Amino acid sequence: QADASDRLRAAGVVRSPVEGIPVSVKDLYDVAGDVTRAGSKALAGNPSAKADAVAVARLRAAGAILIGRTNTVEFAFGGVGTNPHYGTPKNPWDRDAARIPGGSSSGAAVSVADGMAVMGLGSDTRGSVRIPAALCGVFGFKPTQARISREGCFPLSYTLDSVGPLANSIAC
Repeated sequence: QADASDRLRAAGVVRSPVEGIPVSVKDLYDVAGDVTRAGSKALAGNPSAKADAVAVARLRAAGAILIGRTNTVEFAFGGVGTNPHYGTPKNPWDRDAARIPGGSSSGAAVSVADGMAVMGLGSDTRGSVRIPAALCGVFGFKPTQARISREGCFPLSYTLDSVGPLANSIAC
């Protein structure tokens, strides 16, 4: 993906402001070929996703480079960011004390705060983007509930879930 993006840029083609940037994806979103575990061992044996979630497909089409999946609270149900099954991402501001990263988009916030990704794709129902953004020192945005399609995203609440990005800046 990165090589293809570099070739396009060299040819003067830039598909979008996210062309070529590394993006992490919360383990609630389907990524074709991967099992979406939603932070739970109960889903680990499920079949791999056949297609990307709409939000993931749109990022790929815009030229974003998916660098990996991030840990989440089991089934996105929690505000502190812990996961006993796959590990809790450590807040980069105080790893020694193992301070919580916050929210269910904990891995996305840590990946951005640590510089592993320029943007993290998270989700927010009751603060799951905003809380880890605040605790990890990054920006998080919860758009209107149906602004970005949630198709292909494991739901916590069909009426409250929102797709939301996390980044070190709000600038494109």
